[in-house]
Amino acid sequence: MTSSHSFNLFILAALTFLGCLNPNGATTCHPDDEAGLLAFKSGITKDSSGVLSSWTKGTDCCSWLGGYCANQHHVTSLSLGDVTGDFKYNLSGTISPSLSKLQHLESFDLIGLMEIRGPFPHFLLRLPNLKHIYIRSNRLSGPLPTNIGMLSPHLETLVFGGNRFTGAIPSSLSNLTRLNEFYLNDNLLTGRIPPGIGNLKLMSILRSMTKLQVLSLSHNRLSGKLCPSIASLRPSLEFLGLGQNNLSGSIPRFISRLTRLKKLDLSNNLFSGAVPNSLSKLTNIFDLSENEISGSPEHLLLKEGEMLEFWAKLHVTKFPPSVFAGNDCLCGSPLAPCKG
Repeated sequence: MTSSHSFNLFILAALTFLGCLNPNGATTCHPDDEAGLLAFKSGITKDSSGVLSSWTKGTDCCSWLGGYCANQHHVTSLSLGDVTGDFKYNLSGTISPSLSKLQHLESFDLIGLMEIRGPFPHFLLRLPNLKHIYIRSNRLSGPLPTNIGMLSPHLETLVFGGNRFTGAIPSSLSNLTRLNEFYLNDNLLTGRIPPGIGNLKLMSILRSMTKLQVLSLSHNRLSGKLCPSIASLRPSLEFLGLGQNNLSGSIPRFISRLTRLKKLDLSNNLFSGAVPNSLSKLTNIFDLSENEISGSPEHLLLKEGEMLEFWAKLHVTKFPPSVFAGNDCLCGSPLAPCKG
């Protein structure tokens, strides 16, 4: 090979490399990423806040508002919406399925966009690197897909709270074994919890989620009793939110096994019977208000091992009366005295 020919090949390679740079000298994002984002923009019918004004074909999409490229040419994070409360996003429209082109996406945030409508975004199932999904307080509706468990095996956070999803929680969620935060609160979900939701077995879901720290299913229309499989979350669970549903039956003793709990919300349900003594093992906040619980909570609320009679006279308890309010058949300290 002659030196002249080698030099020509070098020039060609250099021009090819320079062609991958934008006029400012920074590498441009991958064409697939640009196409996916522009397709999303085309699905937005109203952008009164102008947040997508920087999304222009031929410019570096890694610099577009809401996007971030940790992987040089590829968008790894897309965040749109009222994440911090510092900026008001006013977007209307639907979510384009072409976002599936962002194959290196690890985090997807779509928060507080009350005019974003449509069904569950199925393109999420085709993004293999997702670790965090925050699709909260929008207007997405319809059922969750039965194959939702085919989301990325790397998924750690799944937040779909504050939408209008309906139907049961699919059993395939048991495949998402890396989850540590799971929010489906404030939707229109129905069905039973234990032994499943509808015809689905929740037991298998819970037993697989050994890293789960947050489970929030409050403000739905779930019904039925709680099953012992929830106790299998005790190694990690810190928040259990089941308030504002139609759950019934007695409060199970196995709840006390969740010793890492920092907050337990069972309020505004149909739980009945006496409060189990074992709840005294929970030293943090719980809320049992607005149920049909009966009896007296005094035996489990008094401070332990420190002159019980003395504390009883002072009505000093671990928890305020508000956590038991709205249970007409519940009486005794710290509530009103029992009659008769």
